[in-house]
Amino acid sequence: MSSFFVMLKDKRFLRSLFTIALPIAAQNFLSFAVNMADTVMLGQTENSQTVLSASSLANQPMFIFSMFVFGLASGATVLSAQYWGKRDTSTISVIFSLALKISLLVSAVVTVFVFFFPETVMRIYTNELPVIEAGVVYLRIMAFTYLLFGFSNTSLILLRGVECVRISVVVSFVSLLTNVFLNWVLIFGNLGFAPMGILGAAVATLIARVIEATIVLVYLLFIQKKISFKRQSLSISRRGLYKDFFRYSLPVIFNETMWSVGFSAQSIVLGHLGEEAVAASSVVSTVHQLATILIFGVANASGVMIGKYIGMNEKKTAYLAAKSFQVLSIAVGCSGFLILFLLKDIFPNFYNLPQQTKELASSLMIAAAIIVFFVSNAAINIVGILRGGGDTRFALVVDSFTLWIWSVPVGFLTAFVFEWPVFVVFFLMKSDEILKTIVLLPRVMSGKWIKTVTQQSNAHPLQETAG
Repeated sequence: MSSFFVMLKDKRFLRSLFTIALPIAAQNFLSFAVNMADTVMLGQTENSQTVLSASSLANQPMFIFSMFVFGLASGATVLSAQYWGKRDTSTISVIFSLALKISLLVSAVVTVFVFFFPETVMRIYTNELPVIEAGVVYLRIMAFTYLLFGFSNTSLILLRGVECVRISVVVSFVSLLTNVFLNWVLIFGNLGFAPMGILGAAVATLIARVIEATIVLVYLLFIQKKISFKRQSLSISRRGLYKDFFRYSLPVIFNETMWSVGFSAQSIVLGHLGEEAVAASSVVSTVHQLATILIFGVANASGVMIGKYIGMNEKKTAYLAAKSFQVLSIAVGCSGFLILFLLKDIFPNFYNLPQQTKELASSLMIAAAIIVFFVSNAAINIVGILRGGGDTRFALVVDSFTLWIWSVPVGFLTAFVFEWPVFVVFFLMKSDEILKTIVLLPRVMSGKWIKTVTQQSNAHPLQETAG
């Protein structure tokens, strides 16, 4: 049992953890603040339940796309973190370039689809005509944010692999200030502008994305020194490296995309249960993001650190770090539970919603509080340990199986066949996180997830250190 605490007594481990995790957590907090500002401000408008539901459902394509971006960049980071352990920055530049090209290509395709078929998108999630009409207005502007988001977020996540995390905080902070100010001006019609409602929220987001992308581009080209963006380094053809890229990245891309589609399917279930269910779940989703800020800070830091240890050929250290991350998952999971539970009767009152919707949101937050404890362990093991160790296929199998064999079917059955209460449907749809925790712990303890993914060595992972 004492081996679970070995790395927690190591000052270098703790210094690395805080150096990486805290800026990522700060970025997550600022992103949460942006989303909260959007939902709270829209929640104060006329027909607040309709526009809040419309923006929540209209953002589902962006959610799926953002998970694709996260999967693409995280998959690339599986490689780049280990090459960073070897200080092979030329190879990292090639990985960075390839990931960006793929991201921008997919961004362009999604932009065209969302812009020309916004009503089709909305009808997937709801049959409420007022919600569809408001969502179409929102999507026609939001379509132009995909390319900007694809570039900036792919770059920021890739930079984590070389321990460049502070720029994410700067970008998120500027985005927060821009978005909140422009929301105030455009949604409510301040400073001489006419009130634009949900359209104003979309325009504010678009302007914020333009500023984000500009800052990231300047940082990449003129400020950071770790990755070369010279033409010759980006045009290098490395077939072996490309093969490795797709071998380890595709499971992560598929994992995150399928997970987001599954999550979106849950939104379809709630969307067809009525505006009240959608609005209440939107409120819960905002607080859930707050509760998971530290969780995903630790999860992303663990992936970078473990990948770096393996790249430095310190496999025993990577294994001991993974055991210590199990202890940390309990701690941050408890913090997430407390946030949701303590805010369950407070946060819904920030919105101008019917009392019945507020009460539903409060009850759903109890379910979310229980689930978030298990989210902590699952996220740290999948996003951090397994991906950092190169075990991306096992992570894909666990995530996809629990979601598509359990969560999504149970959601549709309980909602449309058994017609159970919204609380029960919501809890059972989220209970796949409990199943993940049960399956993942033995895998992490076995040490079979440690894999060298750099081209110089493909030796079998940890054998002597797993005992």
